[in-house]
Amino acid sequence: MSLFEGKTPAERNKTIAALVLGAIAVLFLARMFFGSSGGTTRRPTVNNTQTARQPSGTATNNADANDLISNVNLRPVDFENVALRSVPEPSRNIFAYYVASLASSKGTGGTTPVVPLAPTPAPTPPPPLTLSGLAPVNVFARTGDFKLDVTGDKFTPATRVYLDGQELPTRVLGAQQLAATVPASLVVAPGARQVMVRTPDGQLYSNSATLNVAPPPTPPFAYIGLLGDKRYSDKAMLKPQGGNTDLLTVQRGDVVGGRFRVTSISERTVDFTDTQLNIKHTLPYVESRSSSSDPPSRYVAPPQPRPQPPADADGDDEP
Repeated sequence: MSLFEGKTPAERNKTIAALVLGAIAVLFLARMFFGSSGGTTRRPTVNNTQTARQPSGTATNNADANDLISNVNLRPVDFENVALRSVPEPSRNIFAYYVASLASSKGTGGTTPVVPLAPTPAPTPPPPLTLSGLAPVNVFARTGDFKLDVTGDKFTPATRVYLDGQELPTRVLGAQQLAATVPASLVVAPGARQVMVRTPDGQLYSNSATLNVAPPPTPPFAYIGLLGDKRYSDKAMLKPQGGNTDLLTVQRGDVVGGRFRVTSISERTVDFTDTQLNIKHTLPYVESRSSSSDPPSRYVAPPQPRPQPPADADGDDEP
C-alpha cells in the first residue's frame, strides 16, 4: 500500500494504531447519537380489566355526588345584614425600632430596666456673620463713653453692634470692621458683657464675644481726721492701708498714690479723682480712738514747733 511505503516498521505500527483508535471513536459516537432511534420503543402495557371498570366507577361517583347535593339545605345569604367582625389594631408599630430587653441579672432574679437611647441632636448651623475680635476687650467700670472696635467677616451696611441685647450706635467701616460707641451707663457695674453683631430684623447674626468690665482701682487710704480746728480745717489725715503706718497729710490739689488727686475735704468725706480714668472716689471718715474711753474726734491738733534753746545776751556761746 502507498500509505506504508517508505516508512519504518515502527512508523507503520503507529499509523495502524491511529487508524484503529479513530475507527473505534467513530463507532462510539455513532452509537450514542443514532443507536437509540434505530431500536424499537417499548410501550407500557395497559390493564384491560381496569380500563373496562373505569366507566362503571365514574357513574357510581356521580350518583353519590347527586345524592349529597340533594340532602344539603341551601339558603340564600343576606350580605347586607352580615355583621362584620372588627379587626383589632396592631399592638405595636412594625416599622418602629425596638431595643430588646436585657436578660435577667444573675443572682437577683429581676430584670434590668432598659435605658432608652437619647436621640442625637442635629448640629447647629454656623451663624451667617462672623465676629472674631473686640478692641478693647477689658475695660474698667464707671468709665465714660468709649469706642469699641469689632472685627469679623461678612458685615453688611444693615448690621449693628449689640451689648447685652441693647443696640449701640454703629458705623460700618467695611465688610470686616465695625465701630460702636458704648455709653457709660452700660458699664457702671463690673461683670461680663455679651457683644453680638446682627441686623435689626434678626435675619443675619453672628457668634457672641465677651467684654470684661473690671472694678476700678480705689485709693488705698483711710480718712481718719482733719488737721486743725473747726475754724481752719483744709488738711486731712490719711492712713495708708497695709503694713505702712506713716500718716499722710494732704490738702486740695495734692496727688497721692501716683494717680488720685484730692478735690474736696470735709468733716465727713475726702473726694478724689482718678487722673488716669477720670473716675471719682469718696473716702468716708473712719473714727480713730487712742483708747476705748476717749470720745471720737475728727480734728487732730496741728504739730507744735519745737522750742529753740535760749541764746546768751552777748551772743557768745563760749564759756
